[in-house]
Amino acid sequence: MPFCPHCLYEFVDGTKKCVDCNAKLVDRLPDEKMTIVKWLYLDTLPDVILAEMVKEALENNGIETILKTDPLHTTFSLQSTGLAGSFAKLYVPRNQKEAALEILQSMTNKED
Repeated sequence: MPFCPHCLYEFVDGTKKCVDCNAKLVDRLPDEKMTIVKWLYLDTLPDVILAEMVKEALENNGIETILKTDPLHTTFSLQSTGLAGSFAKLYVPRNQKEAALEILQSMTNKED
C-alpha cells in the first residue's frame, strides 16, 4: 500500500498522490529517527483552561509542549477554572524558549 511521506497516511493501491497535500506517494515510509529533546520549564499557570489555550497557541506555532496539571485535574479529568490549588506547568524544548516566552507573554501579560 502506498503512503504519503508528509501526512503519513496510508492509501489504497493505485493511488498516486495524497488527497490532502498533493505529495507523490511512496511504497514505504522512512524509518523514524529518534531525536533527543531537552525540555525546559516555562511557567506555571493557575488556570488549566488558560494553560490549554497557551499550549494550543504554542503548538500552532510549531512549538512542542508538555502540559502537566495538578493531581485533581489529572485524576478526574476536570476542565474548569478557579478551583483552589489548581495549576498547570508548561514545558517546551529548550531551543524554542524565546519564541515560546513571546507567545506566553502575549497571552498572559506576564513579564519574564
